[in-house]
Amino acid sequence: MIDLRKGDCLELIKDMRGDSVDISFTSPPYNRKRNDKYANFKDINDNWYQFNADVINELLRVTKGHVFYNLQANYYNRSDVYKLIGEFNENIVDIHIWEKSNPMPASGSSITNAVEYFIVMGDKSLKSNKTYTKNIITTSVNSKMPKEHKAVMKYEVAEHFISMFTKEHDIILDCFMGIGTTGVACVNLNRNFIGMELNDKYFEIAKARIDEAITAKQLTLF
Repeated sequence: MIDLRKGDCLELIKDMRGDSVDISFTSPPYNRKRNDKYANFKDINDNWYQFNADVINELLRVTKGHVFYNLQANYYNRSDVYKLIGEFNENIVDIHIWEKSNPMPASGSSITNAVEYFIVMGDKSLKSNKTYTKNIITTSVNSKMPKEHKAVMKYEVAEHFISMFTKEHDIILDCFMGIGTTGVACVNLNRNFIGMELNDKYFEIAKARIDEAITAKQLTLF
């Protein structure tokens, strides 16, 4: 099952019944206050903290298992990221680190930001499908990204979390679908997928990428 929904994720999630998906895996916009990542979206939200808090509360309501919420602390959102971690401390069962092996170096003596966080929330401890699964994953940064969207989820990262912490035929929700990387990983790993995206351009790109993944998979079966 592939279910793609275009619109404001908060409004779309509110229409969903409780405990209707197995896992939520998503990455909200950075709120970098400048348009250097999205060609078709203004990354400015004056109440970014409250928006994310509202989204997380809705995800906790509709998700039976765990919510994996990807956050990167930057100059503009750092205090809000740490405030969110404090706000949901009772729901957090783990924090996984995505380490980037080739991050953009900071200028001068400033500290280079080489990590992003996956805040894992739920009401039960997190178990992996394999033994000795570390709470850190290291990859390179995407070297070639589409001009329309330069904050694309790394496929290897989505594949890692979905393969390690979900089962075949689970329903995975990505409420900030972007151009559909999580959906492609779900197709390849035999998971059901619900994707939500506000931007028309990104929605169409995601739909095309997921359709292409479905076609490629069908061809391998014959």
